[in-house]
Amino acid sequence: MEAQEGDVKSCEASKVKWKGGFVALPFIIAQVFFKAKAKGGFRALPFIISNEMLEKVAGFGLNINFITYLNMQYHLSHANAGSLLFVWGAVSNFAPIPGAVIADMYLGRFIVVAIGSIACFVGMVFLWLSAMIPGARPPPCDMSASPELCAPPEARHMAWLLAGFVFLSVGAGGVRPCSMAFGADQFSRHPKERRSRILQVYFNAYYGSIGVAFMVAVTVVVYVQDNLGWKVGLAVPTCLMLLSAASFLLGSGLYIKDRGSKRMFAGIGAAVAAAVRNRRAWLPAKTEDGVYHHLKDCKLTVPTDRLRFLNKACMISNTKEDKSGSGGADGISDRGRLCTVDQVEQLKSAIRVMPIWSSSIFLAQAMNQYFAVPQADAMDRRVGAGGFRVPSGTFTVFNMLTMSLWSGCYDRWTAPALRRLTGNPRGLTMKQRIGGGLVFGTAAMAAAAVVEAARRRQALGGGGMSAFWLVPQYALAGLAEAFGVIGVIEFFYTELPKSMASFSMALLYMALGAGSLVGSLIIKLVHEVSGRGGRTSWLAEDLNAGRYDYYYWLLAGLGAVNFVYFLWCGWAYGEEGQNVEWEDEGEGETTIA
Repeated sequence: MEAQEGDVKSCEASKVKWKGGFVALPFIIAQVFFKAKAKGGFRALPFIISNEMLEKVAGFGLNINFITYLNMQYHLSHANAGSLLFVWGAVSNFAPIPGAVIADMYLGRFIVVAIGSIACFVGMVFLWLSAMIPGARPPPCDMSASPELCAPPEARHMAWLLAGFVFLSVGAGGVRPCSMAFGADQFSRHPKERRSRILQVYFNAYYGSIGVAFMVAVTVVVYVQDNLGWKVGLAVPTCLMLLSAASFLLGSGLYIKDRGSKRMFAGIGAAVAAAVRNRRAWLPAKTEDGVYHHLKDCKLTVPTDRLRFLNKACMISNTKEDKSGSGGADGISDRGRLCTVDQVEQLKSAIRVMPIWSSSIFLAQAMNQYFAVPQADAMDRRVGAGGFRVPSGTFTVFNMLTMSLWSGCYDRWTAPALRRLTGNPRGLTMKQRIGGGLVFGTAAMAAAAVVEAARRRQALGGGGMSAFWLVPQYALAGLAEAFGVIGVIEFFYTELPKSMASFSMALLYMALGAGSLVGSLIIKLVHEVSGRGGRTSWLAEDLNAGRYDYYYWLLAGLGAVNFVYFLWCGWAYGEEGQNVEWEDEGEGETTIA
């Protein structure tokens, strides 16, 4: 019977072919070759992971080296180009917030990832056309020889860039928060015990694919851009993005596609509304003296003492003597104005993680080392007897190598060694890993300052410095990512309600986006303040005339201050893993605790 249904669908697909044309071709192929009964599982993963790999190769290959394109082709100074990239990075990192909400509440992850993949392709087309069409950029000029003679970009030139950035940011909002979760959805019909083992394999493969994509991007794609020109250099990621979208749509007939649910933020929203409505209610001296509204058969009947003022949102009466739950003068008689204890605790958890979230925005400074690329351009990049020049953007590979090696070794070797010292089964707590990431990020800025000061000193003396002196700062940035970013993801996932699991991933991108905005603001301020009164800016176009080492020392100082702030946030948060067990939403039931 199932085979007959599959044949009927195949026939229907062939009829659709003549109406939809080539636009419907990926869906038609998927429906013809894949039976409807084969939904989800490992058969769907190649299409999802290939989509992610190809998108990452294109994205990494573009982002790492694009400051050179903006400088040489659009005649933007390093300061302005770096500031523009920081803003673009911020927008792309904020976009997953609405993307996650739209996916989980309305459209579902499949539709959002598909739209995001197509938007990324359209954005790459705009950037590729900016290199192909002569009128899309300023007239050719040698920025390295005489930057003051080069015409700045006009509004019509910037329109091509901004259009590409907008579509790429929209695509990031769809792909980043939903791709990994959509892959996990393909095992939602497996038994719970088997599913946990499968997901562990899946996540390892997913992160491994990102590592491979990064290696290809910083070697092959960057090499093509540096040696074959930007017309070919932007055509390659554009083609990869097309393949990424096509591979994802090709597997449409294999996917398990869960619909969005508007109940995702219903609990927290109800708690906020109830807390505002009942803000004037009087709280009892002790939390356990009150009567609270909670779910039927719920283990959590009394709210915690953390952020006690929010307990008004679920308080029926402030005294146990009021057995009827009618409220009284100081209580709340209308249960329609209340939310449940469980919803209040979810709101408290979301509020409590925000200070630690705010301290993690510094990680973006260590990860986005845009000025390291022009630094490498000014250094000796030759290796081997043949004098092969390593592309400037390729040095970023040491960041990913360090992160991958440390993350791969942590569970097997590092955690057991740390366990003997700390007594913690995980080796380090989540807050310790975040703190370690902030320390390594600060150290990366200090190392960059030391190397840049030495490079400048040697360059002014007529000498040259090997670009491989940039490896320490990249390695420290990789450790910052391995400790900080992974620690932040684990912290949000563990400490927030499970109903916000996908949103917790978006919170990470939100932190990185805020960090990018702060980074852009710092660049603007440093460039303007240090260049006042006719002085040479620290971020001058000529690296030897500027003082980029001072800029890095400033970031290192801000990182040290941020680490002290993080220590206070960690102390104020208290012990990890103390959140309540969240209950599924159900019928409210009043119980006297």
